[in-house]
Amino acid sequence: MGRAMLLIICSLIFTLVPSGLVHSWSEGSPDWESFASQYRRLAADGKFDLAERLWNSKYAEMEQYVQTLPDEHKDAWASLEVHASTDKLTETRWEEGLITFLIVTSSDDPYTAIEEKLESFSDLSVSSFSLEDIEEEWNMIRPVVMNYSDRSKVNEADQALQELSIMDTITSREYFIGKISELVKGNSQQDWNAFLSTAIFIGGAIIMTLLYVGAINYRESSKNRHTMRSGHS
Repeated sequence: MGRAMLLIICSLIFTLVPSGLVHSWSEGSPDWESFASQYRRLAADGKFDLAERLWNSKYAEMEQYVQTLPDEHKDAWASLEVHASTDKLTETRWEEGLITFLIVTSSDDPYTAIEEKLESFSDLSVSSFSLEDIEEEWNMIRPVVMNYSDRSKVNEADQALQELSIMDTITSREYFIGKISELVKGNSQQDWNAFLSTAIFIGGAIIMTLLYVGAINYRESSKNRHTMRSGHS
């Protein structure tokens, strides 16, 4: 009985662990990092025909991978794909948004991947990049960010960008960057909260299992002692 209960509790642990962690532990995920590196290298060298061939050769695999993800990620992919299908080949800008999606969703630590992307985006926003480039870059990463960040914070960043589009000043850029920084901090907190809740759940399950097994052993020991005393009397 004790062993059966132990097996049931262990099964519950692996069943109820957050799906994001289960996905990150799964093996055999496509190596999108290598693909992204090769694709970016070809695009940077101006070899757009080769980049297109590489993209097309992996596209079916991308579609298959996306179908394994939750619905909110499928929606993000569809949103990015609409823009990519209308993009000029010589720019490959919106394909970069899809690549970001692939890297983040397949990462063992998606929150860190998002943080790195947001920090890079903050550096771009504070530089001499045009407002049009900033808006386009944000629209490329926003669908992915929405699934890993507090949506109210994302909306605040949207509002800050809208204000920036009305009046492009150093102050408005700094305000927008501040909102992006809040997203980075929020992601770190969410990552820690997910880890903490999982640790508490697993730790609690282990403690309950040990207490249960200990109680069973104590009861069996008490029975044995009682039997031995009865035999000697």
